[in-house]
Amino acid sequence: MSVRRIFRALVLTGLAGALVTGCRNAAPEPEDDTGQGGATDAAIAIVASPSVAVESPRSGPGHAGTVAADTLALPARLRATGTEPFWGADIDGTALTYSTPDFPAGAKITVTRRAGSDFVEFAGTLDGKPLTLRIAAGPCSDGMSDRVYPYAVTREIGPDIERGCARGR
Repeated sequence: MSVRRIFRALVLTGLAGALVTGCRNAAPEPEDDTGQGGATDAAIAIVASPSVAVESPRSGPGHAGTVAADTLALPARLRATGTEPFWGADIDGTALTYSTPDFPAGAKITVTRRAGSDFVEFAGTLDGKPLTLRIAAGPCSDGMSDRVYPYAVTREIGPDIERGCARGR
């Protein structure tokens, strides 16, 4: 079960429990000075994001601590594209094939994956320059068609930054 599904289940269980508890109280709660009716603490407790210990570049020997779990579930294989200038990237595990209209066969490079709480980043080196694709969930339009993609992409090659969209393939 993914962390996202576990979190949703916890939130729904907490909300259901709060509703049932609230229905059992015959007397209304006294109103506090903030005007929130005492519900603030329950809402904060229910919505608090879970933290899971996972290995990250900052964890390991000499770097104790926890980081937020990877909550962006991506397909194993992705296709990212950008327009003006046109570019494409096919990601399959640790392999990324980057293509352009001038080089349609593409250049295959090895990438590493780094996960944040709301994004996944793939990084490698292309023609001696650092290449990074940062993928985040959210509707994305390529600006040229009516298609809506499930992921937005930021592509960096050295100092050059472009935007694009991605989908599973």
